[in-house]
Amino acid sequence: MNSPFETLTGLFLHAVKENPTATGVLQKRLGRYVPFSYEVLQGLVSTFALRLGAQGLAQGDRFALLAENRLEWLVTDFAALGLGAVTVPLYPTCSASDIEYILRDSESKGIMVSSENQLKKILEIWGNLPYLKCAVVADKIPLPNSMVLSWEEMAQPWPEETAGDQEERWSRFERQAALAEPNQLASILYTSGTTGQPKGVRLTHRNIVSNVLASAQLFPMDSNDTAMSFLPLSHVFERTLDYFYFYRNVPIAYAENLESLTTNLGEIRPTVMAVVPRVFEKVHTKIKMALESAPAWRKNLFSWAERVGTEYYPYRMGLRKDSPSLGLRLRWAVADRLVASKVRARLGGRLRLFFSGSAPLATEMAEFFYAMGVNVYEGYGLTETSPVIASNCPGHLKVGTVGKILPEVEVKIEVKIGEAEGEDEDAAGGEILVRGPNVTPGYYRLEEENKAAFADGWFRTGDLGKLDADGYLTITGRKKNLFKSSGGKYISPEKLENLFQGHPFVAQIVILGDGRKFVSALVVPNFARLESWAQQQGLKFSDRRELVSLPEVATFLQGQVTEMTATLAPYEQIRQIAILSEEFTIASGELSPTQKTKRRVVEERYRQQIEEIYTRTRPARA
Repeated sequence: MNSPFETLTGLFLHAVKENPTATGVLQKRLGRYVPFSYEVLQGLVSTFALRLGAQGLAQGDRFALLAENRLEWLVTDFAALGLGAVTVPLYPTCSASDIEYILRDSESKGIMVSSENQLKKILEIWGNLPYLKCAVVADKIPLPNSMVLSWEEMAQPWPEETAGDQEERWSRFERQAALAEPNQLASILYTSGTTGQPKGVRLTHRNIVSNVLASAQLFPMDSNDTAMSFLPLSHVFERTLDYFYFYRNVPIAYAENLESLTTNLGEIRPTVMAVVPRVFEKVHTKIKMALESAPAWRKNLFSWAERVGTEYYPYRMGLRKDSPSLGLRLRWAVADRLVASKVRARLGGRLRLFFSGSAPLATEMAEFFYAMGVNVYEGYGLTETSPVIASNCPGHLKVGTVGKILPEVEVKIEVKIGEAEGEDEDAAGGEILVRGPNVTPGYYRLEEENKAAFADGWFRTGDLGKLDADGYLTITGRKKNLFKSSGGKYISPEKLENLFQGHPFVAQIVILGDGRKFVSALVVPNFARLESWAQQQGLKFSDRRELVSLPEVATFLQGQVTEMTATLAPYEQIRQIAILSEEFTIASGELSPTQKTKRRVVEERYRQQIEEIYTRTRPARA
């Protein structure tokens, strides 16, 4: 038998044995959060696994999950893994065509869906899926045919079962689950695909567990903590974190959705949570907008408290080893009581570990939350690395970096970037290569991509970065997004786009300029702020399209963008912008499920506006 800390099923079995009566999961039911103990989870998982086995699911088969974060996701995942099957998570936002591609490519034999709407997608494409034998629906709905099964019935014990029968069922599941091998395939995760067709990333039990154990060395937590699971479990970041919570016996509460997040935070008051930078931006924007209508004394109080928090946080976060002065401690006590604690209350009031990942977090944004007493730890990783490669953590934090490399993981920087030379090369850094127990054995059935992705045992991340003398990693951009102007200068669009995180008037921005004479941008304004400004200026408009077409608005926003890039090298400064009247969204296909911009989609959709930028008589001067 393998060690309980070598496989995902081992982590589950260990958690159940060590803490049977402790709360493992909190799920919203009929308006309130209901606790589920590890013992109850044990019964649900073993019963569901037995019934999946009766449906023909066996070791090596693929079983897909198409659902939001919820109890049924976790139970289905552990049940399938316990049978030796391979789970295939899909984003709930996936279209029917994307789902069809993934289910066909993975040859999934079954799927768990959350709702009737998700089931409709499956029914629409089922005829094109020769391997799919059953679908299990979590919500209570009328079942359209015998191949669609009720999750509740699948997870309920047989009515005639005795306590002895239940123990025997658990023992059977435990024996089966314990057979999992560390190098056995656990999951195939399809990349969200900011460009081109999704690729199936193969991850073994060892890959994911190694990341859990390495992270556990950096972040102390236990059953006294409570985690909020908010990012999609179909993404490896949240999924690995939830395994980590299981390993540390931290109860997991599932957020209902983005709209209910504020309410859920108040109900659960979590101590640990992971989000993407976009969430920080939205919280920051709401706070700043609320201040705009506040009386002058409140604005001044907030500004004073922010200055005090900025001065104090290096001591609180361990960046300074000396002690703050008595005066600073007293000022912080007042600032915290009157202002910072109110900001933290918006996040539940107890958060002590706030993870940020999936995209870069601007230094200014991180420092705002540090000043408010919120401990934000930014990390870096990919689906292919299970996911974490590096992370800031308590006692080891350097603002503006993604932290130090995880234990047992190695990173090297391949400095040569195309034909970059001198200052361009130094600014871009080099491609980040990684190897370690967390690195995927390769893409599913994509031999050419595998050959391109690995170099002498090192995985090519495609990201650009630099390691400093203290071992902290900084991400400078994405290799495939790095472009060269017609003047031969290399430019990282991410570097420029990150400058606008939390900007009062710029909600979203996409940098352009490949092969062009100058850098330009597509800008989606913060419409609430821009509309307020326009009304103050006495400008007339009936809708957003008319608003962004006003020459006064164009001049104002160009000035805002020019100011933000004024200190950069001349070839990096944004000379012209096109203002868009609609936000990029997941539903419109311009954002991935993890809020990353799909550049190819955006550039194709706004090709006309881009060409207009470069056919103007002359660019605006920075």
